[in-house]
Parts: sequence; structure tokens; C-alpha cells
Amino acid sequence: MKKILILIAIAMLVQPSWALKKRYMLSLEGEYGFNTTWQHYGGAELKAFMPVNDNVELEVAAEALSSNVFNASVTARPKMALPVGEMFIDASFAYSAVQRNRIHDFVGAGSIGYRMDYVSVQVGGFYRAMASYDREWHSEEEYMCEPFNLLYRISANVRPLCSRWNIYMGMANYNETQYERMWQPLFFVGGYYDFKPKSSFEYEYNAASHFRLLAELTVKPTGMFHLDASFYGARAKVGFAYKF
Repeated sequence: MKKILILIAIAMLVQPSWALKKRYMLSLEGEYGFNTTWQHYGGAELKAFMPVNDNVELEVAAEALSSNVFNASVTARPKMALPVGEMFIDASFAYSAVQRNRIHDFVGAGSIGYRMDYVSVQVGGFYRAMASYDREWHSEEEYMCEPFNLLYRISANVRPLCSRWNIYMGMANYNETQYERMWQPLFFVGGYYDFKPKSSFEYEYNAASHFRLLAELTVKPTGMFHLDASFYGARAKVGFAYKF
């Protein structure tokens, strides 16, 4: 009987930590940006992070901009734990409606990555198709596709990923709602801060539902790999996430 009680007690301690590490997160961020095409613009981005199980994650994002541009994406991420860090595969689909120019933009992307507490590296490719709103879909008129573009991302954190607050920085040619050609990198720096949960035990095992403050700055210069050194654009985002 004593052994059974001990096993039950261990199960009560272990099960919450296993189950509650699968945290869902919903975030809403306001954004302000400028580029030489749209000039000044504002907008909002809604994003959901949904762990399916220990080995699969889903991310869904939607963005609306005052420049009359609307974006949406969904990413499935199978992953595998390694002795140090984890390996993952991203399979993504993104759609942009550039209402001001009456253009559809479809992107399908696949990549493989390796993530540790302090560093994450990812490489792959993506396919893009663009067409006019007014295109007749049974014809090739006003249709353009890019069969392959290189996709990459490298980022570093100043603290482990499970920390209550963190600062990260890196370089990529894509984010949740936009994909750029490989010679147009996005440089980003950001951070987050989790409001204090009820107890240190709850924080350690992600047991408390709590809010996270988010902030990120992204810049996209055109002069990285060619002679055109003009400034292209920047975007700042600030918002909150709710983890449950």
C-alpha cells in the first residue's frame, strides 16, 4: 500500500509538468512601419501557437495593414528531441492579398532546423506564385511563379528559451507573413517578458496562465549584397500574449 501511495504521489507531481508544458499561446501585436513602397503604415497581427503533442506544433498568423495589405500563414512543425537541443521541420503556407495593387501572393515553404537554448538555425526553400485579382484562372495571363527561393534563418538569445525574460536577435529572409528573396535579408531584434506567475513552482513547470509582453524591431536594407544602398524599410511591433 505504501508503495502504491508513493507511485501515486510521483504521478501527481510528474503528470502536471508533462501536460502543462504543452502551452497554448495567443498573441496580439500592434505594428508601425515604413518602406519606400507603402511609406508609413500601421496594422495588427494575431498569432496562435498550438502544440498538438510532444512532437508536433502548429502556428497560425493573420495580419492586416493600413496599406491595404492582408497576410495569413499556417505552419506545421514536427520536431525531435536530441541529447542537446532539438531538430525540427517547418512546412508552411502563406497568402498575401495586396488589395492596393489587386495581387494575390501564394507561398509554400519547407525547411529543416536545429534549435538549442541559445541558438537556432534553419535552412530550406520556398515556392511563390503571384497573380492579378482580374486574372482568368483557366489561362496563363498575368501569372508569374518562382519555382525555388532559398529560405534561411539564424537567431541567438541572451538567455535560455525557458527564461522568464529574454532578448533575441538574428537574420532571416522571411517571417510569419512575408517571404523575401535570399539577397534581401531581414535583420531583427526583439524580446519578451513574462509577468510573474503565482509561485516559482508554477513558473518552472509552466503551470500558471499568465501574460507575456512582446516587442520586436525588423529592418530590411537593400544594400547588403548589391550596389543599391538605399534604405528599404523597417517595422516595429509591440503587444501581449496570453499563455494557457
